[in-house]
Amino acid sequence: MPECTAGGTLIYYSLRRIGKELHSVSVERSICPDIYHPAIARDGLLTRLRIPGGVLNESQCLTIASLLESLSLEYIQVTNRANLQLRSLAKDLDRELLSKLADCGLAAGNSAVDGIRNIMISPTAGIDSQESIDVRPLADAWHEYLTEHPELGVLSSKFSVGFDGGGSVGIVDRPNDITLLAVGSREFSLYLGMRERGDPPLPVDVRLDSDECVPMLAAIAQSYRRGSEVLGGDARRKPRLRDAIGHYGLTGFGEVVQREFGTSRRFVFKNLDLKRFSTENGDVAQTQSRLSDRHLGVHQQCQSDCYYLGVVLPLGRWSGSQVRGVGSIAARYGSGQIRLTPWQNLIIPDVQAIDLARVQGLINDLSLVTTANHPSSLLRACAGATGCQFSATDTQRDAIALSEYLAANFTLDRPLNIHFSGCDKSCAQHDRADITLWGDERTRSYRLAIGGFTDRSEPEQSDLLAPLSVPIAIGNLIAAYHHQRLNPQESFESFTTRQSPVQLHQILHAV
Repeated sequence: MPECTAGGTLIYYSLRRIGKELHSVSVERSICPDIYHPAIARDGLLTRLRIPGGVLNESQCLTIASLLESLSLEYIQVTNRANLQLRSLAKDLDRELLSKLADCGLAAGNSAVDGIRNIMISPTAGIDSQESIDVRPLADAWHEYLTEHPELGVLSSKFSVGFDGGGSVGIVDRPNDITLLAVGSREFSLYLGMRERGDPPLPVDVRLDSDECVPMLAAIAQSYRRGSEVLGGDARRKPRLRDAIGHYGLTGFGEVVQREFGTSRRFVFKNLDLKRFSTENGDVAQTQSRLSDRHLGVHQQCQSDCYYLGVVLPLGRWSGSQVRGVGSIAARYGSGQIRLTPWQNLIIPDVQAIDLARVQGLINDLSLVTTANHPSSLLRACAGATGCQFSATDTQRDAIALSEYLAANFTLDRPLNIHFSGCDKSCAQHDRADITLWGDERTRSYRLAIGGFTDRSEPEQSDLLAPLSVPIAIGNLIAAYHHQRLNPQESFESFTTRQSPVQLHQILHAV
C-alpha cells in the first residue's frame, strides 16, 4: 500500500469482504474513518472500530489487546460515540488483521457498511430500573438492517442512530442524527438532528410503536440516501442528514419519508416549541437532568442482587493490559459483557453483591477508578496539536498535567467537568462544561470559559492561560469553590455566577 504524503488526496487500497473472501478496492481516504478506511492525521494514520451499541465481550477484548501489541500501541481510546479509536498508525491494517477483526464482530463483514455502524444505546439498557423499554433488541435489529443494505454505505460515516430507553442514564442529548426516546412501555418519540454540528437532535412530534421503529429508521435512511444523491458531495465531505432535511425542508423531508415508509400510517414532521412539547408530552429529555457522570461508581440493577460498576478511563485511554484485565473481570464476575459509554468510560454489568469488593479491588489493581469525583474522571480533551493540524495546543498533555496536579493536591467532594479544546470545533465534547479551555492559535495559550462558551472576540493577553500555568489557575478556582461556597450543596455554576469577572481573575491568578 502507498505511504501517506502531505498535501493532496491520497488514493489507497482497502479490503472488502465478499462472502469469505477479502477483495481490494480503490477508495479515497475519509475525514471520518472506519477500520477499512483510515484517515491521515498529524501523528500518522487514524482509524476507528465501530462498536454497535458500545457492547464488547471478553473474546473481543482479547482481540483488541492482541491488536495493540501487534501495532506496538500503548492504548486504544474510547470515543464520544462509544466507539474505539486507534492513532499513530504507520500503515493501513493488513489483510490478516482485518479478517480477524471481522470474524469476531469488531468490523463489518462488508466494508461498504462498516463506516455507518454508529449505533448508540443507553449504556444501562436492560439493567436500568428507571427505563421504560429495553432498547437492545431494537439496536440489534437496526444493525442487522444496515448489514443487509450495503447501498447505505454511500452515507456519511458520521451518520448515527441512538436508542434511549428513558432510564437514569440517557443518550438523547448526544448529537446523533436520529434518536428514538422511549416515552412509554411500547412507545418512542422520534428525534432528528437538523441543527448545527454537535447540537442534539430535536423532537419532530412523531410517536412510534416498538414495531414501527426499524421501518421508520429504514425509511429515513433511504430518504437520506436519495437526498445525498441529489446534493452530491465527495468522499471527504458527504452530505449529513441535516443537509438533506435542509434541502427538502422538515415537512418536505417528512413527506419523502412517508412515501418510503409506505403504510396507511400518517405523520407530519414538525418543528416544536421544546418547552411546550416537554410539558405536554412528559418528555424526559427536557424534564429530567441526566448527568454524564451518573453511570460512574456502583449501582444496583433492576435484576435482583445484581450491580453494575461504571469505570473511569482517563481521557478515554484504555491500555492493552487494562483491556485484557477488564475482559477477564467481566467474564469471571459478571456476564462477560463490557459496555462502552459516550462519555469515554465503560461499565461492567451483572456483578453480584458478594463479589463487589473483589471486583473493585481488581479494578484498582488495573490503575483504574470508579468514583465520579476522581480528577481523572473530570476531563475531556481532543487529540491536540500532536494529532490534529487545527489544534493550537497539546490538549492531551495539558489535561493529563492538570489531572495529576489535582490528584496530588485536592480531594474533590463532587464531580466537575473540565474540557480542553485545541480549537473552536469542540470535537471532544459538544455540550457545555463547567470549565472550558480553548486553544488560542495566536499565542498557543488557552482562553478560559467558566460555565459556558467564551466570547470569540480577541482576548486580552492577561486573560490567557499559558499551558504551564493551567494546573495552578484551575486549582485556585476549585480551592475557592470549596472554601467560599455558601453551603456544601452549592453548585460550581452557582458559585462562579456569583463572582464578578474581576473576582474570577483574582482567584485564577492568585499567588
